[in-house]
Amino acid sequence: MKYLRFSAVSVSVVAFSLFVLAPVKAVTGGTPVADGSYAFAAKINAEGAACSGALVASEWIITSASCFAGNPQGGVPVKPTTVTVGRTNLAGTAGRVAKVTNLVVHPSRAVMLARLDTTITDITPVSVGAAAASGEKLRLAGYGRTATEWVPDKLHSALFAVGAPTAAEFPLTGDNGADACKGDAGGAVFREVSGRAELAGVVSTSWQHGCLAVSETQQGTTATRTDDLAEWIRQQTFVATAKAVDHAITVKWAPVSGQGQLTYRIYAGEDSTVPVAEARRVGSTTGTSFTHKSLPAKKTWYYRVVTTLANGTELVSGVVSATTPIPAVSDFSGDGKDDIAVFTRGATADVYAAVSDGAKFVGNSVKWHERFATNNEVPLAGDFDGDGKTDIVTFTRGTLGDVYVALSDGGKFVGDSQQWHGDFAFGEEIPAVGDFDGDGKDDIAVFTRGTTASVYVALSDGKKFVGSGAKWHGRFAGGAEVPVVGDFDGDGKDDIACFTRGTTGDVFVAFSDGGKFVGDSLQWHGDFAFGDEIPASGDFDGDGKDDIAVFTRGTAASVYVAISNGVRFIGNAVKWHGNFAYGTELPAIGDFTGDGKADIVTYTRGTRGDVYVGVSDGAKFVGASVLWHGDFAFGEEVTVPRAFALGF
Repeated sequence: MKYLRFSAVSVSVVAFSLFVLAPVKAVTGGTPVADGSYAFAAKINAEGAACSGALVASEWIITSASCFAGNPQGGVPVKPTTVTVGRTNLAGTAGRVAKVTNLVVHPSRAVMLARLDTTITDITPVSVGAAAASGEKLRLAGYGRTATEWVPDKLHSALFAVGAPTAAEFPLTGDNGADACKGDAGGAVFREVSGRAELAGVVSTSWQHGCLAVSETQQGTTATRTDDLAEWIRQQTFVATAKAVDHAITVKWAPVSGQGQLTYRIYAGEDSTVPVAEARRVGSTTGTSFTHKSLPAKKTWYYRVVTTLANGTELVSGVVSATTPIPAVSDFSGDGKDDIAVFTRGATADVYAAVSDGAKFVGNSVKWHERFATNNEVPLAGDFDGDGKTDIVTFTRGTLGDVYVALSDGGKFVGDSQQWHGDFAFGEEIPAVGDFDGDGKDDIAVFTRGTTASVYVALSDGKKFVGSGAKWHGRFAGGAEVPVVGDFDGDGKDDIACFTRGTTGDVFVAFSDGGKFVGDSLQWHGDFAFGDEIPASGDFDGDGKDDIAVFTRGTAASVYVAISNGVRFIGNAVKWHGNFAYGTELPAIGDFTGDGKADIVTYTRGTRGDVYVGVSDGAKFVGASVLWHGDFAFGEEVTVPRAFALGF
């Protein structure tokens, strides 16, 4: 009989003959592992073929290169592959199941690292230990075939004696005739020191002595050494990701295991080289994420994360990048420019949209929905499923408190009576929309105002709004104060502001930390928006932080702006337009040109149905009586966007 190997050729040509055909256990001559033991052990499944492995970092499994014969150079697995970690009994539900997204092969050793799509924080990875010594007893654990079971349900293990190691491998002879079987390839070979496992190698080949349906009389298993791969594993598994949401980019990485608390340094730049130089450092943290705030729209940033280990070794992540989006208010088509919609409400409940081409709103009587927001319901807009196209939402309020959503497919709003919440915004409470947790999906909030002055939030999971009665603030926007939503500190999570108006003209802000609004009576301006003037928010100067504007309307028709510097609104009586939104016209904010700076729009409604836009150049709104549509929003029809949720 020839010496059997877990080889790439055998796997691909002989119908996975060296892998089991379904979930299995391991090691002929071994014993089942006690529940909860060796939680780092991993079962790898790829279209009926199976291997074993070990968790070596929170998102990474180490295994034999032969387990991914179709990926000799690494990369995305050629066949969909899942990994089960921390489940001693495969019939149970313990541990975690994740998909393999990428493979990294060692340049000179027959091992592979498999990256998971899930960060596993509740299972301790196995650490890399010292080299195996001749005569030492090590334990092998795997999910492969046993002497009596073709597809076992439990992790099995056995002790093996180490023979004379070579530079890359070491031979193993199992106690009581034990050998590795099909499905054990990649399984951990480790020593136990004071109750802690130390990885010495992974299974590569075996005679499969004693395995079910194998008549081989020779005994012996070979493991690929891992003791000198600790630094390679750390470097390959130290991977960062970057995600942009509105005005911010958040960089995340998995912690480096076995090193205690480390300080991570984040370097950034607008070119892809990102040298590790002090001038490029944008922050440091002992955590595993960093948010780069106050970034203008439509900018690509590149990042590296660097940390220094206890032995002085410097780990440097690869370069990752993200591009800041244009914060959407009403981009129904998903082209990066905000559009306009109108709700007829009443008995007809039609919804019409006109799409911006950057110079005008295109479309006359283009119906996007014909049964949404009936009677006196309050319609708003937001990207609730996070697909880059703004959707619509309506609040029944009153005694019902129902919330319905219709998603945009880029050409219409899809869904009739799709209820996303059934216990939110009652009576005359004021609803609002914003991405309060910074996950890229817009959520909903409600302001009770009056004497309670509470603020409640329900977060979107992409299919519904989750949370009933989740209070995010207990003292904000009392009486008849006007609340407005915006990302005022530029961290990618929407905050709230309230305007006292009347004779005081104060503006207060509370910041979102992702789980609540923080700050009570934080005054950001003391001389802004008086009487019945209409306040609004938007990033008018394009610096990555939302600012505030106020429309005097009436005969003055002036527009004033105060710019956010991240800690307050700056500017007193700074006029950005002197001839916009007269009488009772309904003004609003949106980036209609798609340049990253928020513009202003006003609807005459009534019998005229005209729509005018003033485009921001970063210091003022340009254009007097620039007509972008002449047949849109008549009578008392309700528009989106609009400056204030109940400003109609």
